[in-house]
This record gives sequence, C-alpha cells and structure tokens, in this order.
Amino acid sequence: MAISHRIRARYGSRNEEIVAELREAAGAVAPLDPKLVIKRKAAEISTAMALLHGGDWQVQIDHREGLVLVAPRL
Repeated sequence: MAISHRIRARYGSRNEEIVAELREAAGAVAPLDPKLVIKRKAAEISTAMALLHGGDWQVQIDHREGLVLVAPRL
C-alpha cells in the first residue's frame, strides 16, 4: 500500500486547524465534554468524602432529573 493511502488529515478543515493552532499558542486546552467533567468532579468528591469520613462512597448521576448524589454505600 502506498504511503499516500495511510496519511490521514489531522483536522477536518482549514478552520479547525487554525483554531487548534490558536488554542495551542494561547496555552488553552480543548473544551471538555460537560458530562465527563461532572463525572470526574463527582468522583473527586466521593474520594474526598472517603478520606474525610472513611468508608466506601457511591456516586449516582441522573442528567434527566438534574441530580448528582454522593452517598455512603450501605
């Protein structure tokens, strides 16, 4: 297979490439998925609660109801 068939473009368009270069030059990170951010923050809180109070803590996230629950496992 020729090398030209194995080369893939890093960006979908020239505009995406320009925005990526501007972010890199400014030292900014790419925006994260909000659901992933919520999941990570809830996990951080769960870990902090375990360190502070001991025990095993569970996390439940319901985006439909707008609920984030961090509670000890029973």
